[in-house]
Amino acid sequence: MSRTGQNVIITLGAVFSWLLLWQLLVAERIDEHATFGRWRILFYLLAVLAPLLTFVPIARWARVPFYDIEAVIGWASLVLVVGVVSPSEPPTLFQFLLFLLPLTVALATAGTLVSYLVGLRVYRHDPRRYDFVRARRQGYIMAMVLVAGMLLFSGGTLSPTSAVLLMLVAVLAEMFSLSRDVERSRRVLAR
Repeated sequence: MSRTGQNVIITLGAVFSWLLLWQLLVAERIDEHATFGRWRILFYLLAVLAPLLTFVPIARWARVPFYDIEAVIGWASLVLVVGVVSPSEPPTLFQFLLFLLPLTVALATAGTLVSYLVGLRVYRHDPRRYDFVRARRQGYIMAMVLVAGMLLFSGGTLSPTSAVLLMLVAVLAEMFSLSRDVERSRRVLAR
Protein backbone atom coordinates (compact mmCIF):
# COMPACT_ATOMS: atom_id res chain seq x y z
CA MET A 1 0.00 0.00 0.00
CA SER A 2 1.30 3.48 -0.84
CA ARG A 3 2.20 6.09 1.75
CA THR A 4 -0.75 8.23 0.67
CA GLY A 5 -3.15 5.31 1.11
CA GLN A 6 -1.85 4.69 4.62
CA ASN A 7 -2.25 8.37 5.51
CA VAL A 8 -5.81 8.40 4.20
CA ILE A 9 -6.72 5.29 6.22
CA ILE A 10 -5.17 6.73 9.40
CA THR A 11 -6.96 10.06 8.86
CA LEU A 12 -10.31 8.36 8.27
CA GLY A 13 -9.75 6.19 11.35
CA ALA A 14 -9.01 9.26 13.46
CA VAL A 15 -12.08 11.14 12.19
CA PHE A 16 -14.30 8.09 12.72
CA SER A 17 -12.92 7.57 16.23
CA TRP A 18 -13.55 11.19 17.25
CA LEU A 19 -17.08 11.09 15.79
CA LEU A 20 -17.87 7.85 17.60
CA LEU A 21 -16.50 9.32 20.84
CA TRP A 22 -18.74 12.35 20.39
CA GLN A 23 -21.70 10.04 19.76
CA LEU A 24 -20.98 8.08 22.94
CA LEU A 25 -20.59 11.23 25.03
CA VAL A 26 -23.60 13.14 23.79
CA ALA A 27 -26.19 10.68 22.48
CA GLU A 28 -25.44 7.56 24.52
CA ARG A 29 -24.68 9.44 27.79
CA ILE A 30 -21.77 7.15 28.56
CA ASP A 31 -21.70 8.21 32.23
CA GLU A 32 -25.03 6.43 32.77
CA HIS A 33 -23.76 3.02 31.56
CA ALA A 34 -22.20 0.32 33.72
CA THR A 35 -18.48 0.76 34.42
CA PHE A 36 -17.44 -2.39 32.55
CA GLY A 37 -20.36 -2.59 30.12
CA ARG A 38 -19.69 -2.97 26.40
CA TRP A 39 -20.34 0.73 25.65
CA ARG A 40 -17.99 1.86 28.41
CA ILE A 41 -15.22 -0.48 27.24
CA LEU A 42 -15.65 0.84 23.70
CA PHE A 43 -15.50 4.36 25.13
CA TYR A 44 -12.25 3.60 27.01
CA LEU A 45 -10.66 2.15 23.89
CA LEU A 46 -11.74 5.07 21.72
CA ALA A 47 -10.56 7.60 24.31
CA VAL A 48 -7.02 6.34 23.71
CA LEU A 49 -7.32 5.33 20.05
CA ALA A 50 -8.62 8.68 18.74
CA PRO A 51 -5.70 10.76 20.13
CA LEU A 52 -3.23 8.05 19.06
CA LEU A 53 -4.46 8.12 15.47
CA THR A 54 -4.45 11.91 15.51
CA PHE A 55 -1.22 12.92 17.23
CA VAL A 56 1.26 10.12 16.52
CA PRO A 57 1.33 10.90 12.77
CA ILE A 58 1.67 14.62 13.54
CA ALA A 59 4.60 13.98 15.89
CA ARG A 60 6.30 11.78 13.30
CA TRP A 61 5.76 14.37 10.57
CA ALA A 62 7.20 17.16 12.73
CA ARG A 63 9.94 14.90 14.18
CA VAL A 64 9.16 16.06 17.69
CA PRO A 65 10.03 13.97 20.73
CA PHE A 66 7.35 13.39 23.37
CA TYR A 67 4.67 15.47 21.60
CA ASP A 68 2.67 12.36 20.81
CA ILE A 69 2.86 11.09 24.40
CA GLU A 70 1.90 14.48 25.81
CA ALA A 71 -1.02 14.89 23.40
CA VAL A 72 -2.36 11.36 23.85
CA ILE A 73 -2.23 11.60 27.64
CA GLY A 74 -3.78 15.07 27.66
CA TRP A 75 -6.63 14.36 25.25
CA ALA A 76 -7.36 10.84 26.53
CA SER A 77 -7.52 12.01 30.14
CA LEU A 78 -9.72 14.97 29.16
CA VAL A 79 -12.14 12.70 27.30
CA LEU A 80 -12.19 10.23 30.19
CA VAL A 81 -12.83 12.96 32.76
CA VAL A 82 -15.62 14.50 30.69
CA GLY A 83 -17.20 11.13 29.99
CA VAL A 84 -16.84 9.37 33.31
CA VAL A 85 -16.62 11.87 36.17
CA SER A 86 -19.94 13.21 37.40
CA PRO A 87 -19.14 16.33 39.41
CA SER A 88 -21.02 17.23 42.54
CA GLU A 89 -22.85 20.54 42.77
CA PRO A 90 -20.74 22.65 43.33
CA PRO A 91 -17.67 20.68 42.20
CA THR A 92 -15.03 19.89 44.78
CA LEU A 93 -11.50 21.24 44.39
CA PHE A 94 -10.30 17.77 43.37
CA GLN A 95 -12.96 17.48 40.67
CA PHE A 96 -12.18 20.98 39.48
CA LEU A 97 -8.44 20.25 39.18
CA LEU A 98 -9.17 16.85 37.64
CA PHE A 99 -10.87 18.72 34.82
CA LEU A 100 -8.56 21.74 34.53
CA LEU A 101 -5.24 19.90 34.30
CA PRO A 102 -6.12 17.68 31.33
CA LEU A 103 -7.92 20.62 29.72
CA THR A 104 -4.78 22.73 29.97
CA VAL A 105 -2.58 19.99 28.50
CA ALA A 106 -5.05 19.26 25.69
CA LEU A 107 -5.37 22.95 24.77
CA ALA A 108 -1.60 23.32 24.97
CA THR A 109 -0.98 20.48 22.52
CA ALA A 110 -3.44 22.04 20.08
CA GLY A 111 -1.86 25.47 20.60
CA THR A 112 1.60 23.99 20.15
CA LEU A 113 0.63 22.55 16.80
CA VAL A 114 -0.87 25.86 15.67
CA SER A 115 2.21 27.77 16.85
CA TYR A 116 4.55 25.33 15.09
CA LEU A 117 2.64 25.62 11.81
CA VAL A 118 2.59 29.43 12.06
CA GLY A 119 6.32 29.36 12.84
CA LEU A 120 6.98 27.34 9.70
CA ARG A 121 5.31 30.12 7.74
CA VAL A 122 6.67 33.16 9.60
CA TYR A 123 10.29 32.12 10.22
CA ARG A 124 11.15 31.20 6.64
CA HIS A 125 14.91 31.87 6.77
CA ASP A 126 15.42 31.72 10.50
CA PRO A 127 16.78 28.90 12.68
CA ARG A 128 13.67 29.27 14.88
CA ARG A 129 11.57 27.83 12.06
CA TYR A 130 11.81 24.27 13.40
CA ASP A 131 12.08 25.24 17.08
CA PHE A 132 9.48 23.07 18.75
CA VAL A 133 10.46 24.29 22.22
CA ARG A 134 9.30 27.76 21.16
CA ALA A 135 6.08 26.32 19.78
CA ARG A 136 5.47 24.30 22.95
CA ARG A 137 6.08 27.35 25.14
CA GLN A 138 3.66 29.41 23.06
CA GLY A 139 1.11 26.60 23.15
CA TYR A 140 1.22 26.44 26.93
CA ILE A 141 0.97 30.22 27.22
CA MET A 142 -2.12 30.16 24.97
CA ALA A 143 -3.64 27.33 27.01
CA MET A 144 -3.03 29.08 30.32
CA VAL A 145 -4.55 32.30 29.01
CA LEU A 146 -7.63 30.43 27.77
CA VAL A 147 -8.06 28.48 31.01
CA ALA A 148 -7.51 31.61 33.12
CA GLY A 149 -10.07 33.45 30.98
CA MET A 150 -12.55 30.60 31.44
CA LEU A 151 -11.95 30.64 35.19
CA LEU A 152 -12.48 34.39 35.37
CA PHE A 153 -15.61 34.08 33.23
CA SER A 154 -17.04 31.26 35.36
CA GLY A 155 -16.38 33.32 38.49
CA GLY A 156 -18.14 36.31 36.97
CA THR A 157 -15.02 38.49 37.16
CA LEU A 158 -13.97 38.58 33.52
CA SER A 159 -14.12 42.18 32.40
CA PRO A 160 -12.60 43.78 29.33
CA THR A 161 -9.86 45.22 31.53
CA SER A 162 -8.92 41.88 33.08
CA ALA A 163 -8.99 40.19 29.67
CA VAL A 164 -6.66 42.84 28.21
CA LEU A 165 -4.33 42.56 31.21
CA LEU A 166 -4.26 38.77 30.91
CA MET A 167 -3.38 38.99 27.22
CA LEU A 168 -0.78 41.69 27.91
CA VAL A 169 0.98 39.52 30.49
CA ALA A 170 1.05 36.60 28.04
CA VAL A 171 2.39 38.74 25.18
CA LEU A 172 5.06 40.32 27.39
CA ALA A 173 6.16 36.91 28.70
CA GLU A 174 6.48 35.58 25.16
CA MET A 175 8.30 38.70 23.93
CA PHE A 176 10.78 38.32 26.78
CA SER A 177 11.32 34.66 25.91
CA LEU A 178 11.76 35.40 22.21
CA SER A 179 14.28 38.17 22.94
CA ARG A 180 16.30 35.76 25.07
CA ASP A 181 16.20 33.24 22.21
CA VAL A 182 17.58 35.88 19.81
CA GLU A 183 20.37 36.79 22.26
CA ARG A 184 21.27 33.12 22.69
CA SER A 185 21.34 32.63 18.90
CA ARG A 186 23.65 35.64 18.46
CA ARG A 187 26.07 34.31 21.10
CA VAL A 188 26.15 30.90 19.44
CA LEU A 189 26.76 32.41 16.00
CA ALA A 190 29.51 34.72 17.39
CA ARG A 191 31.57 31.75 18.59
